[in-house]
Amino acid sequence: MQKLSGMISAIEVILKHVHEGIVIADSEGRILYVNDANQRITGLDNSKILGRYVKDVVPESSIPEVIEKGKEKLGVKTRVNDKFVISNIAPIYDGGKIIGAISVFLDVTEVENLSLKLKRAEARINDLSRQLSTFLGDGDLIVGRNPIMQKAVSLAQKAATVSSNVLITGESGTGKEVLARFIHNSGLGKDRPFIAVNCGAIPEPLLESELFGYEPGAFTGAGPRGKPGLFEQADGGTIFLDEIGDMPLSLQVKLLRVLQDKEVRRLGGSQKIKLDVRVIAATNKDLEEMVKNKSFREDLYYRLNVIRIYLPPLRERKEDIPVLVKHLLGKLSRRIGKNCPAVTPSAMKLLMKYDYPGNIRELENILEKSLVMDEDGVIDQNDLPDLAMPLENPRILPEFGNRWPTLSEVEKNLISHALSIFPSKAEAARALGISRATFYRKLEIYGLK
Repeated sequence: MQKLSGMISAIEVILKHVHEGIVIADSEGRILYVNDANQRITGLDNSKILGRYVKDVVPESSIPEVIEKGKEKLGVKTRVNDKFVISNIAPIYDGGKIIGAISVFLDVTEVENLSLKLKRAEARINDLSRQLSTFLGDGDLIVGRNPIMQKAVSLAQKAATVSSNVLITGESGTGKEVLARFIHNSGLGKDRPFIAVNCGAIPEPLLESELFGYEPGAFTGAGPRGKPGLFEQADGGTIFLDEIGDMPLSLQVKLLRVLQDKEVRRLGGSQKIKLDVRVIAATNKDLEEMVKNKSFREDLYYRLNVIRIYLPPLRERKEDIPVLVKHLLGKLSRRIGKNCPAVTPSAMKLLMKYDYPGNIRELENILEKSLVMDEDGVIDQNDLPDLAMPLENPRILPEFGNRWPTLSEVEKNLISHALSIFPSKAEAARALGISRATFYRKLEIYGLK
């Protein structure tokens, strides 16, 4: 109850000025908050109902049912004394635990006269419930207190209301696909397909046919009936192009044409197929540098970079680690089938010190290992894998600051160093013990040409 009261206090100034009536109850069904509109609409004296059970005040209320089942109820008609109200009711979560429910309602006569207000009330319940329960997290999207992350989510919410292309940047493991799904699920096309493609995971010879489809006999091994591409499958919805920086230049040209013309032509075909697809692209690479190095098309970059959202690495939002730990442990506990453990202050301190080169994905991996190792329902230092322990000498590579570098960062740094020492690329490749072809490929990957 203390957690819920604190969350209410944080947005009370918003709740107070809402035109619709608002009632918030705790997990036991006791009324914790009512706004002024509640008294105006229902005629109930706010001062006399605070602290009482909802069922004692309004016997027909659906709030207890929402708390018990954990599912929202929209458009519920309820009798309050001699009046009827239309309510939208949603559970409030703290991690995976229900800590209460919020009801936003209007007088039935107002609903009948102003149907538009009902739509606004539905939007309001979503916003308020997001501020209450997704203050900690919305599915796998954790907002937290970090201002950069809050700005990213705010921008994502705006992007969801339009059909413009979106470019999400950030290191691996920061949740780019999670944010892309959030944008899709928050928009008008949320009931339409969401197709995710990892451009770096599909071999180059197959990527074109996967994206754009193919006609029968288009190439050796092609199916006799042909196949629609992923763009066609995403028609009316969203296609998420992850690792867009790994897309070959030859395909970048074709992708640009699809974005410009809003149509696709299957491999081996002549017919053009009209499409209505929103593209969300993501990368952990520096596309601006790749544009300068001619390894990424400038015109495609500007087509994709209409709305740009940056996701900060976990080491830059450490104030959110306790919230992330609580959320992820709740999710992992449900998946594994164990009770959600507590985390000791000393274990949390270690988790806060670590820099997470793998970001949220690595934190989740550490917590899953800890959960498996835990035997007493409390995660302490002994349950944490060695990976989470602070490094004895974190400045072993000073150029990376007070953190342990990723393998790709070390490799890029070593190749760059070799280029500065040896008079030719051939000699640098020989010194590193790799072939010239591999050396040139890595130069291109790291933008060192």
